[in-house]
Amino acid sequence: MLKIKVFDCEDERNLTDELNNFIENISKIDKEVIDIKYSTSIAIEDEELIYCYSALVMYDDKIVKEYNPKRYELLEKVEEE
Repeated sequence: MLKIKVFDCEDERNLTDELNNFIENISKIDKEVIDIKYSTSIAIEDEELIYCYSALVMYDDKIVKEYNPKRYELLEKVEEE
């Protein structure tokens, strides 16, 4: 079943660290990241800038698929001039 986790930090380095730790931890329990949505916002409060860095991570159980590479044939070789 698809699940989500939301991260919200005041510093982009903290967000990066939290995301990396989360991805590392879920990979240990046979989960994989499907997608990450990233957002930033800025607010002003009492003449002070407040930054918000957030991310929504969608993850699910790992899907194991059999690898079947496609085969291609060389139909015509193009010579360089």
